[in-house]
Amino acid sequence: MKLSYRFQRYKALSLAIVLAGCFWSACAKKEVVELPPVQVNAVKAIQQDVPIFEEFVAQVYGESDVDIRSRVDGWVTSLNFREGTFVKKGTLLYTIDDIQYQTSVDREKSQVASAQTELVRAQNELSRVRPLAEMNALSKQDLDNAVASYEAAASRVRAAEASLANSKIELGYTRVYAPFDGIIGISNFRVGDYVTRMGTTSVLATISSVGAVRVRFQISEKEYLRLSRLTKEEIEQTRKNVHLVLADGTEYEGVGEINLADREIDPKTGTLTVEARFPNPTGVLRPGLFVKARILVTTIPNAVLVPQRAVIQQQHLSQVFTINASGGIQAVPVTTGPKSGDGWVINSGVKAGDLVAILGTASLTPDTKITVNEQAWPEKAPAK
Repeated sequence: MKLSYRFQRYKALSLAIVLAGCFWSACAKKEVVELPPVQVNAVKAIQQDVPIFEEFVAQVYGESDVDIRSRVDGWVTSLNFREGTFVKKGTLLYTIDDIQYQTSVDREKSQVASAQTELVRAQNELSRVRPLAEMNALSKQDLDNAVASYEAAASRVRAAEASLANSKIELGYTRVYAPFDGIIGISNFRVGDYVTRMGTTSVLATISSVGAVRVRFQISEKEYLRLSRLTKEEIEQTRKNVHLVLADGTEYEGVGEINLADREIDPKTGTLTVEARFPNPTGVLRPGLFVKARILVTTIPNAVLVPQRAVIQQQHLSQVFTINASGGIQAVPVTTGPKSGDGWVINSGVKAGDLVAILGTASLTPDTKITVNEQAWPEKAPAK
């Protein structure tokens, strides 16, 4: 009897729990939770002429990069410059032991003096013989011998003077001067080192003129052919609009100009070497610096631009989300063109003035309620 009572009590309690659950579910279904509208940033698509640039890996060279070489053999006796500094044309850079060359000069001077003495003797002899020969006091043979002796003596003087001049030149080579204004690099020799006039051991240092610099880069065969099909006006515009992007991502303020292209396509690499000249008044561009050369290839007139972050790419499909007249959001497939700055050229799908949403990582549907926060774009025209 006691067990039956407990069972009935348990059934009643279970029924009460079930009824309470049903009541709660019915009440919960009646509640409608309304989410607040999502704030969406949007910008207007703009229309403008867009210059299109292409970038190429490039390297900087001095306007002149010259190896300073020794033209005589000898011991380095002094360095007269600070390595890595600017030197002016005519600055004394090195002195090389000149004892043997000074000795050679002195020896050649004595040879010149001896030859000149012999010339004076031969001239005196000719002056004595000539009048006697004219009076037939001496034979013509005597006169010819005197003339020949004089001319031989004169030749020996000229030879001795030439040897002396050569010795003086070699003596002058023991003083090495800067050939032009520029930055001189690290010296390959120190005081006491022996240098020669031949081979790699003749390079004392390298000096570079950096008032203007040369920038060399390679373009592929396809790029060369495409550029060769530009009009004369476009080619001239391209030639005079070369920009540099430095290793830290900043753009060099000077604008360069293409001054030459190599005569042939390199058959090993299939590329053509192109060189541009840049002004370098501050000296920030140093030989050996790696940069990116940006060339103006063409200009797209009246192109429609949207921010790159507004374009969503999925496999081969590109789309943007636009804000329609009723304030809703709508996915629009687009055809994209080249990029320009932080913008992207849209060939079709969006027209100038359309509000384009910038969703980032947000995932919205056309039914999502939104509030539009229209922003100004771009802060400055995205040329380059």
